[in-house]
Amino acid sequence: MAAGRKIPGLGAIVAALVLAGSLVGAWFLLRLEPEPPPDPDSIAQLDVVCHGRIDSLNPIVSLEPIIPGRVAEVFVKDGQSVGQGEALMRLDDEAAKLREEEAAVAVEVADLDLQSARQEAASHPSRLAAAEASSKAADARALASQKLFEERKAQHKMFMTGTPAELAAAEAEVAQYQQLAAAERARVRELKDINPQLGVDAAEARKRSALIAQKQAAKMVRDCVLTAPSKGTVLRVQVSVGETIAPTGLQPALVFRPDGPFVVRAEIEQEFLGRVRAGMPAEVKDDARPNAPTWKGHVLRVGDWVARKRSVVLEPGEINDVRTIECVITLDGTPEGILIGQRVRTRIGATGN
Repeated sequence: MAAGRKIPGLGAIVAALVLAGSLVGAWFLLRLEPEPPPDPDSIAQLDVVCHGRIDSLNPIVSLEPIIPGRVAEVFVKDGQSVGQGEALMRLDDEAAKLREEEAAVAVEVADLDLQSARQEAASHPSRLAAAEASSKAADARALASQKLFEERKAQHKMFMTGTPAELAAAEAEVAQYQQLAAAERARVRELKDINPQLGVDAAEARKRSALIAQKQAAKMVRDCVLTAPSKGTVLRVQVSVGETIAPTGLQPALVFRPDGPFVVRAEIEQEFLGRVRAGMPAEVKDDARPNAPTWKGHVLRVGDWVARKRSVVLEPGEINDVRTIECVITLDGTPEGILIGQRVRTRIGATGN
C-alpha cells in the first residue's frame, strides 16, 4: 500500500516548471532579436488627415462705414453679386451735406479776401507815392508858415503892426503844420515798412485751408455711402434701415467675399510638420453629411508659422486652442455644392488616395 502511493501535486509542479521554461526561452528570444525601429521614410509616405474650412483665395472681408450714423438705405441683399465701387448701403448724410455747403461758402469768402489782398498789393506803390507827395507838401506848408510867422514877427517889432493875438495865432499855425508834416513822414515810413505780398500770401493760405475743409466735407458725404472694394458677393447683410451703427461695433454691417477661386484652409497639427508640401494631391469631403461628394485638389502652399486656428468657432467638440499650421488647398475644376465656411475633412498624401 505504501509503495504504490503517489505524491500529491507532482503533476502541477511539473507543468509549472515547463511553463516557466517556455517563458524564459521566449524572453531570451525577444531579447536577442529586438523588433527593428519604424522606417521614417515609410511614415513620411502616410497620408495626413485633418479638418479645414472652405474659404476664398481672396480672404473674406468685413465692411462697415468709417463714420457713425443712421442707416438710410440698404441697396443689396444676401448672396447678391456686385461690381467694384457699387453702392452697398448709405447713411443719413443731411448733416454732412450741410457742412459741405458751409465749406463751399467759406471758399468763396476766402477767394474774395484773396482778391482784396491782391488789389491792396497792386495799389501799394501808388499809395506810397501819394503819401510821399503829401509829406513833401506838408513840409512845404510848414516851412512857408514858419517864414510867414517870422516875417509878421519882424514887422510887429519894427512897425508895431499886428496884435499879439495875431502873432500867437500864426505861431500856433506853424506848430500845426509842423505836426501835420511829421504825421505825413510817419505815414510814409509805415508804408515803406509794409510788405504787401505778406497779405497776399496770408489770403492764399486761408483759401487753401478753406479748400481742404471743403474736400474734407465732401469726403464725409462720400463716406456716408459704403461701396464694394472689388467685384464679389455680399455674403450677409447685418444692418437694417433706421439702425444706428458705428465703426468697430459688435458685428460688421456686411460680410463680403471678393471674387476668386474657392480654397480649403486645412488645419495641420504641428506633429505633421514636414510631411506636407506644396504640390501634393489632396481629397476634400464634407464628413458632416452622408453621401457627400469628394473634391480633388492640390496643396497650394503651407504656412510659415505655427499659430492658433484662423477661424475660431465655438462648436461642440471643436478644439480652438490647438497650435496648427495652415495649409491652403486649391480645388480642381469648378467644384459645386460647397459654401464659404463649410467644414470639411481633408486627406493629403503622396498619392491622394
